[in-house]
Amino acid sequence: MPFKDHDINKALKNLRQMENEVEMLLKDFFVSKNPMLMVSENGWAPHIDVYETAASFVIKVELAGVKKSDINLQMSDKKVIISGRRNDECEEAREHFHLAEISYGTFVREIDIPGDLDGENVKARFKDGFLKIIIPKAIENMGKKFSISISE
Repeated sequence: MPFKDHDINKALKNLRQMENEVEMLLKDFFVSKNPMLMVSENGWAPHIDVYETAASFVIKVELAGVKKSDINLQMSDKKVIISGRRNDECEEAREHFHLAEISYGTFVREIDIPGDLDGENVKARFKDGFLKIIIPKAIENMGKKFSISISE
């Protein structure tokens, strides 16, 4: 039994309606931010850039409002783990939010770095809200775990 035009039109209309509903759900999920969720302990993820030079791998992390003492760096094999906390230190009373886009709480970023790394000579610098980690390329030190200190 062939489909009637009216059945096909009805199916297409339902499909378009479902597509619009999915689009609205995704927009609500990715675009709008609930201020109460922004301060939750669920954490947030700072933006990062990872790039390679001839001699090293570089990780640049955007950490505006985070104190150096609240940042932890570790490296194990080919993985760099950056964790810490950004506290909301606002002293003014907030009666009504009109916009809340800044995330607070704990964060963890784990970055897998390709290639052989020299974990003993990693350098990290925290300046103007950016953490820059420079990891020299090498063949030795594979399988070891290192702590990384941060300079200013």
